[in-house]
Amino acid sequence: MSFHFTLQVVRIECLNEQLMEWGKDEMHLIGFGVSRKGRFFATGYRGLGSYGEGDVRTTSPLPMTLYESDLEDDELDVLFYFWLVEEDGGGVGRAASALEAEMRASYLRKAVELNDIQFPRVCIPFTAFYKAVLPFEASIAEASTDGRNDELYTPFDLLLRFDPNTPSSLSSSKDLPLRRSKHLGDYLITLRYTYRRDPPILA
Repeated sequence: MSFHFTLQVVRIECLNEQLMEWGKDEMHLIGFGVSRKGRFFATGYRGLGSYGEGDVRTTSPLPMTLYESDLEDDELDVLFYFWLVEEDGGGVGRAASALEAEMRASYLRKAVELNDIQFPRVCIPFTAFYKAVLPFEASIAEASTDGRNDELYTPFDLLLRFDPNTPSSLSSSKDLPLRRSKHLGDYLITLRYTYRRDPPILA
């Protein structure tokens, strides 16, 4: 029996705008993840909208689904690593496809290397992910300096785990309020992840 996993952005609040910026902040997101059994995914470079101090958004383009997939009972842990980007020069956006290809290839390469040395199979997906994503930070930081610098916020590193201690064992849903600031730009972004058990198909 499987669970349907959904990851969304459901709320964004600008607590303070970037320092020395003309107009509103143009906010974006880019991230990568992997399930316990090695389902790798990328969010793409997502536009979150324009924000000034005090702006709160819960509608268009929200809620924004970043990833969804059916997961088996034994893979109900998902790693998710992502960056907020305040776009000025657009370097991260221009490099987004190449960055995704680089990260995906690096993850697969690290997974093969771990398998070749007979690393414990259950540990390979998460270990390979971290071995790939940590050096990848240099690549996305370099892309952010192409042209007029984009502001790349410190990444979030999340473990999205199914909670069996819910009123219904058929589903688990959790909201995660997350906060980052840089150069006085201060943002609160809320993610929601849901595990919903798929009903069995009766013959």
